[in-house]
Amino acid sequence: METLKSYFGTANLSDFYTGAVAQRAISQRGREVAELVGNGRSIGIRLDNQLAWTFRVEKEKVAIYEGADQASLVISSDGDSWSDLVTEAWSMMGLAIQGRIKIEHGSFNHLAKWEPALQALYNDRPIWFPEKEEAIGTHAFSMNDDRKEMMNALSRLGFILVRSVFVEEEIEMMRSEVEERRQKASPEDKRSWWATNAQGEERCCRVTYLNYGSEFFSNLPNDSRLLTLAALSERKLSPAPHHGDGVAVVIKVPGITEGLSDLPWHRDCGMGGHPLLCPGLNMGIQLDHATAESGQLKFLAGSNNYSGGADYANDSASVIPIEASPGDVTLHYGHTLHIAPPPIGGDNYRRTVYVSFHIPEYQNVLPEGQGYNDVLFTHGDGRVRAPQERMGED
Repeated sequence: METLKSYFGTANLSDFYTGAVAQRAISQRGREVAELVGNGRSIGIRLDNQLAWTFRVEKEKVAIYEGADQASLVISSDGDSWSDLVTEAWSMMGLAIQGRIKIEHGSFNHLAKWEPALQALYNDRPIWFPEKEEAIGTHAFSMNDDRKEMMNALSRLGFILVRSVFVEEEIEMMRSEVEERRQKASPEDKRSWWATNAQGEERCCRVTYLNYGSEFFSNLPNDSRLLTLAALSERKLSPAPHHGDGVAVVIKVPGITEGLSDLPWHRDCGMGGHPLLCPGLNMGIQLDHATAESGQLKFLAGSNNYSGGADYANDSASVIPIEASPGDVTLHYGHTLHIAPPPIGGDNYRRTVYVSFHIPEYQNVLPEGQGYNDVLFTHGDGRVRAPQERMGED
């Protein structure tokens, strides 16, 4: 994706640990990093075997030193890759899965811990802590509710649920087409995600680009109801069915023990592209009842304007589980932290069709048929893998 560089630009090497970054390290952002990673923790960054520096938490701030050898976590990379991290063309995880960052000392979990910390230092993005919890209020609406209230809730919480958007006949049509496409999918097609159950059997847990070869799903992104919901966004958005994952379905398969079926707390910019992806809205059309038994989606309310939060989310009062019925639609900004635990029991599972709406630049920067999640296929066997699997860790 060569156009990424022209859109995101290039950061100056000397700015990676000086100037505004150094000022943030000893001010509010530094205090937030200290609370997140813990006193005495440090990351050493070595670029091109020439430039090296360390961020170390000391006395509720971040101290910056030349050299990287004494850090508890030491990583190596190159100037272009680190520039992509600073500009958010790629995330730490996106770079890691491409092999553009190497862990010299320490673990993958340490690296994941420093991701939001570096976002705070480099991009002045505050870190979410429990004291930032929102007063939840109403998060569920109908199409006829006051639009201003819906817009305010979406902006404040990062998500909303809209009831009874699609009728049963439409849901049945989607179920039928989804099942047909699931049956035709294969682990080698690079248009589907697969995971493995305890018996060693591969199960399809996602199919992308449902709109290719389907009249119904081709028309779905321009459905007047979805366009009306997209207009709730803070920015002007348009459907982008020929980019990213297209129109996709997530299938919550029970009993999965390996693979990317049940994602941990994450954001949709997990591989990178936050300024490009996260103004966008992802809409999930529920084909089944969403409950704890079926692997319901959960959001961390108000996390859309922060980095971090995953370390505190499970115990937070701001976690909102989505109880939904077939035909209901969820809307969430890409940067809203969310999770969908595995379904409970062999007969309970959930299918959700996703349609995404994005800023105009999205379609100009990403080539047709491509998206950030494509890097999950770069291990060479046609299957998606988590970053830690790509880097050889459990």
